[in-house]
Amino acid sequence: MTFRHLGQRGEYLARVFLEKKGMEFVRANFSRRGGEIDLIMLDGDDVVFVEVKTRRYSTAARFGRGAERIDERKRHNILRTSSRFLWEERELCEGKTPRYDAVEIYLEDLESRRVHILHTPCAFGL
Repeated sequence: MTFRHLGQRGEYLARVFLEKKGMEFVRANFSRRGGEIDLIMLDGDDVVFVEVKTRRYSTAARFGRGAERIDERKRHNILRTSSRFLWEERELCEGKTPRYDAVEIYLEDLESRRVHILHTPCAFGL
């Protein structure tokens, strides 16, 4: 299993999880020079920019929680990229508040049904 496949699987699982919580999917992998946002969702009056961190159970103990890996540089890139999205999609975002969430996905492998998901609303941001 490559890191890319692991990340894609995690983003899919995060999207399904958030949709089940009542959020509406807007876009995946929104990127502009210098940054990318994994998922963009609507949650009531919030536009939610989601950073997804996917780990295998076997590596989680060695490398720590996924949300801990969202360092200052990554937060800066997400904030800059989200500002670009808010500008480009200003009609969609009018009257909505930006929110920055983290979703951690822990799984055995790509086919495994053993999955643990941690959602942290307002994980960082303004």
